[in-house]
Amino acid sequence: MWILATGNIWDGVAPSYQGTSLATAMISMIIVGLVEEMIFRGFLFRAMLSKNKAVVAIIVSAVTFGIGHIVNLFTGQGSFETVMQIIFAISWGFILTMVCYKSGSIIPCIIAHSMIDALSLFGADNELVDWIYIGVTIVTAIVYCTYLGKLKSDKVLLATN
Repeated sequence: MWILATGNIWDGVAPSYQGTSLATAMISMIIVGLVEEMIFRGFLFRAMLSKNKAVVAIIVSAVTFGIGHIVNLFTGQGSFETVMQIIFAISWGFILTMVCYKSGSIIPCIIAHSMIDALSLFGADNELVDWIYIGVTIVTAIVYCTYLGKLKSDKVLLATN
């Protein structure tokens, strides 16, 4: 998960901002990661887990997180790119939700999500590498979540936590 979280800089480093603008953008991205994790893993996932089977809570949390990225259509992003971003976000949604479920903690999810968002400010934007990152993320989500799903866990996230 940690290596995958660096995917935004696999194509090199070329900061989008400089100076205080970069610092402000980084703080914003870290806050976005924190807030989104609180909403999707902290509130939605935990609330659903207390009322539904874990598999339902995991699917709804991951898919809802991904679909939330549809707002990028309103920023002028193309339809195909938005659909691919939604699939990418759903993949990350599954990874983060499974980590939260199996570890019993939202902290690694907040750190990983904030890291992904903050590093997006530094990527050099090589289209081929971006597509590779999306593909690797999808495959990793399938393999990693299958692996995590088979692990027996001493820590099971409870709604009372």
